[in-house]
Amino acid sequence: MYRYELHMHTKEGSACAVSLVEDMIKQYVKIGFSGAVVTNHFIRGNTCVSRSLPWEQLIMQYSKAYTNGRKIAEELDFDLFFGIEEGYGNGKEFLAYGFEPEFLLSRPFLRNADLNIWAQEIHSVGGFIAYAHPFHDRDYIKNPDEVPDISIVDGIEGYNRGNRDIENEKAIRVFGNEDTVITAGSDLHSTDFDSAYGIETQHRIKSNEELVKTLLERNFRVYLGG
Repeated sequence: MYRYELHMHTKEGSACAVSLVEDMIKQYVKIGFSGAVVTNHFIRGNTCVSRSLPWEQLIMQYSKAYTNGRKIAEELDFDLFFGIEEGYGNGKEFLAYGFEPEFLLSRPFLRNADLNIWAQEIHSVGGFIAYAHPFHDRDYIKNPDEVPDISIVDGIEGYNRGNRDIENEKAIRVFGNEDTVITAGSDLHSTDFDSAYGIETQHRIKSNEELVKTLLERNFRVYLGG
C-alpha cells in the first residue's frame, strides 16, 4: 500500500509553518508515507511571501518549497507534488492539485480571482479542487457553519487532522451522501508528528495526472493514521 499526504505546509511558503520542506519529507518517509503534496498558503491566506512582489517573482518565491524539495524527494524515492491552499473569503480556503508552478506563472489574473474563476482555471488544465477543512470553527472564520457550494469543486477534505472531531463529523454527515470526493489531510506545519492523515492506494502515484485520476475515480481509501 502507498500513503500520500494531501495537505502539508512548510516554512518556505506558509508564515505559520516552522519546518523546512526537506525535514518534512524526511519525517513522512520515517512514518511510511510514499509522497505528499506541498500546499502552502497562497496570497489570500497566511503566506510568508510578499504580496507586493511582481507576479513572476511572487510565484518563484512561493514555489520554493516544491522546487527545493524535489532533489531530496528523488533521493529518498518520495513522490512530491505541487499544490496550493488559497483563501476564497471570510477565512475559508480551498486545496488544489494537478498542476505545476507554471500554471500560476501564466495566470497573473488569479491574483484577484474569485472561487469560480479559480475552479474554472484549475479544471481547464485537468486539476482537482476541494474545500479545505469545511466547518473549521476558528475566530478568523466568518460563518463556519455555512454549507459551501459543492457544485463548484470536485471534493471536500472531510478528514482534517487539525480539525476537532465534531467538525470532521459534520463534514461527513453533510456531504457523505453527495456525489463528491471526500479526502483526508493532516494540515501539518512542523515535523512534530509520528502519524498523519492522507489517502492510501494500492498503486504508486508518479504524476499530477495520476493523482487527479486517483482522486476523481475514488481509487483510494482515507488513511487516518495507524
